[in-house]
Amino acid sequence: MKTALITGANKGIGFETAKQLLENGYFVFIGSRDIDNGESAVEQLKKAGFAHTEAIQLDVTDAGSVEKAKSAVRSKTDVLDVLINNAGINGGMPQAALEAPR
Repeated sequence: MKTALITGANKGIGFETAKQLLENGYFVFIGSRDIDNGESAVEQLKKAGFAHTEAIQLDVTDAGSVEKAKSAVRSKTDVLDVLINNAGINGGMPQAALEAPR
């Protein structure tokens, strides 16, 4: 079975991508900054009939969290076939700086 890790997979596009991969026979790690949100997403997927999924706590802005997630995935599988970087970050810029000048 092929394996995938999706960052920011507990909602939105990441969650839908997880469903699509599960439908195609993948085992999917649901990367989520908040593990409770990740576990909730896994429960939703399992209720929908997808058994091959697991939540992984992963904050892509925290190097320590990335290392822990890497170790967690490595302890479960020797090969990660797909990595989808879906988690959004603002790059440290306040929202006002992203707005167009008037």
